[in-house]
Amino acid sequence: MKIQMKAKHFSPSEIQLQYAEKKLAKFDKLLNREVEIYVNCNKEQDEEKVEITLHSGGFRLRSEEFAPDFYVAFDAATDTLERQLDKYKTRWSNKKRSGASIRTGVWQQPNEEPEPEEDDNPQIIRVKRFAMKPTYPEDAIIEMEMLGHSFYMFLNAETEEINVVYRRNDGRYGLIEPELG
Repeated sequence: MKIQMKAKHFSPSEIQLQYAEKKLAKFDKLLNREVEIYVNCNKEQDEEKVEITLHSGGFRLRSEEFAPDFYVAFDAATDTLERQLDKYKTRWSNKKRSGASIRTGVWQQPNEEPEPEEDDNPQIIRVKRFAMKPTYPEDAIIEMEMLGHSFYMFLNAETEEINVVYRRNDGRYGLIEPELG
C-alpha cells in the first residue's frame, strides 16, 4: 500500500499520519492487490476538509468530507470509501455481460433538453491527466457512480475508441461516441 498525504494551511502531526495509515490499512486487506491512496487535507476557518482518492487495479474511488475536526472528517471519508467499495464489489460480482449493453440497448428520445448558458469568457481552470485502460460502458457507469461524477470518459473495450458516459437529468444514462468529421 502506498499512501501520499498532503495538507494545506497546516502540517499534519505524526499522530495524524499514523492514524491515517492505520485507518487506510483495511483497504489493502479488503482489496488483496496494490493500492495507492492520496489524501488531501485542508483547514479553512472552523472546518477541515479531507479528500481521499483510492486507486487499485484500474479503478478509482473518491471521498470528500468536511468536519470541525480532522479525525471526524477522516473517519467520515474512510466510511464513505468503504461503502463505495462494498457497492462496487457487489455490482461487480452481480454483473452479467449477457444482456443488452448500453451501446446496443433501446434509447428513448428526451422530451426537451435545456440549452446551456453561454459564457463570454470561458476559462480552463484545471487540467487532469489520467491513464485509460479498455473498459466496457457498463463498467464506466459503475466507476462514474463510485467517483460521484455526472460523466466519465473512457476507452471503450468494444470499439477501442474514446467514449463518454453521462447521467441524464431523468436519472438514466447516455453514451457519447464521437465521429471524426
